[in-house]
Amino acid sequence: DQVRMLWRMAEEPVLCFDGDEAGRKAAYRAVDTALPLLEPGRSLRFVFLPQGQDPDDLLRAEGPEAFRELLGRARPLAGVLWAREVEGGDFSTPERRAALESRLAELLRQIPDKRLRKHYDGHVANRVNNLWEGGQAKQPAGAPGRNYRPPRYEYGRGLPREQRMNPASYAGPSES
Repeated sequence: DQVRMLWRMAEEPVLCFDGDEAGRKAAYRAVDTALPLLEPGRSLRFVFLPQGQDPDDLLRAEGPEAFRELLGRARPLAGVLWAREVEGGDFSTPERRAALESRLAELLRQIPDKRLRKHYDGHVANRVNNLWEGGQAKQPAGAPGRNYRPPRYEYGRGLPREQRMNPASYAGPSES
């Protein structure tokens, strides 16, 4: 109900959280609350305060301009969702990668609007690909690239077509 009330005031309200572990957990709960309510044009953005400061501390110490700057760097819901799912993760095995993709797919299925879900799917797919190509899941040095295909073995390669098609006709090198 609170998320819907916020959407009556703004299409993308900014939620402000403490920068500590408890603040991150509260933000993650807000993500879970919002996912099944998302609609095209309606989302949430997130601000995380510096560690150990509440909004009043920040305003007193650095002034309203610092708080406006922080609000200007608010993170979109999709970014906070992604951060939660990959935070501290080890995706060095196919099983761990598949588990991440399964978790993300399950979360995105909660988005009721098909078009919005399609856009989230694409966004997450791009991030997953970037993680696999440039993150922890990067292949070891010397490993073939992602477009590598092993050469196809052809029996009798280099022989005339008739012999390739009928290996029995190939007598092999003569022994002298």
